[in-house]
Amino acid sequence: MKQFIKSFLRKNKFIEMLAYILQNNQFLNSSGDGEFDKDVDGMFQYAVSTAKQYKDIYSGNLEYKIVLEIGTGFTRATMLYMIKEYNLKKVYCYDRFNCLHENDKKIIEKFNLTKYLNKLEYISGTNDEISKNIEANSIDYIVSNAVLEHVDDMDLLFTNLNNVLADDGQMYHKVDLRCHNRFKLHGELYFHTFSKKLWNMMGGNIGQPNRKLVCDYLECFNKFNLICEVNKSEEFTSEEMNKAKIYLETNDMFKYIISVVEFRLCKK
Repeated sequence: MKQFIKSFLRKNKFIEMLAYILQNNQFLNSSGDGEFDKDVDGMFQYAVSTAKQYKDIYSGNLEYKIVLEIGTGFTRATMLYMIKEYNLKKVYCYDRFNCLHENDKKIIEKFNLTKYLNKLEYISGTNDEISKNIEANSIDYIVSNAVLEHVDDMDLLFTNLNNVLADDGQMYHKVDLRCHNRFKLHGELYFHTFSKKLWNMMGGNIGQPNRKLVCDYLECFNKFNLICEVNKSEEFTSEEMNKAKIYLETNDMFKYIISVVEFRLCKK
């Protein structure tokens, strides 16, 4: 019955809007299973790939470093793998939602990561929990992967990140600016057509994308006196941009062109 209801709701854009409003207000359940669902091996391989990316981006030796992961998501495997492979001193895993998947424990057991749990601390709740649970100026490396685009209050988050980051610490954030929900059927940038009020009604409580653009992130980093290097970026296709120009009803399309971007940050 649940699958039938979901299938029915997805047939119409306006009914889909209603579905998100109900889900946002907890009248309609969201499983949170995402693309990983029940594939233990797939979740672990993704975690390993992410961990290796974090290691390659870091400037220096990670041994005995303290790392903070923002947006841990379904599993702690990425950070546990980093502890194992790179001999980290300690890791903090932070997520606004405590959404660890049931497979998290299965992954830890299957891939022999249990003994590294004593070096990991899991934190959930509002962004203020970061500063409450982590000593100021103690973090060597802060990382996130497709997380910042879900943060509503960037100022609050970076107030806390700046507080715990060591003076010589580094940050790496990969940000996915594409549409994350089913409105992408109408175009990768279609979610920008909704008013702020309606968009918040559809996802303010469940972590829907904040719809910020690259210029917004750069403004935030500058506000917190962070040196920013754009490590890599991907762009929407010309076909997608031409399509978006029609439904966005604007000639100022340049600010929308970046689809995925990677930021490397440090304190000035």
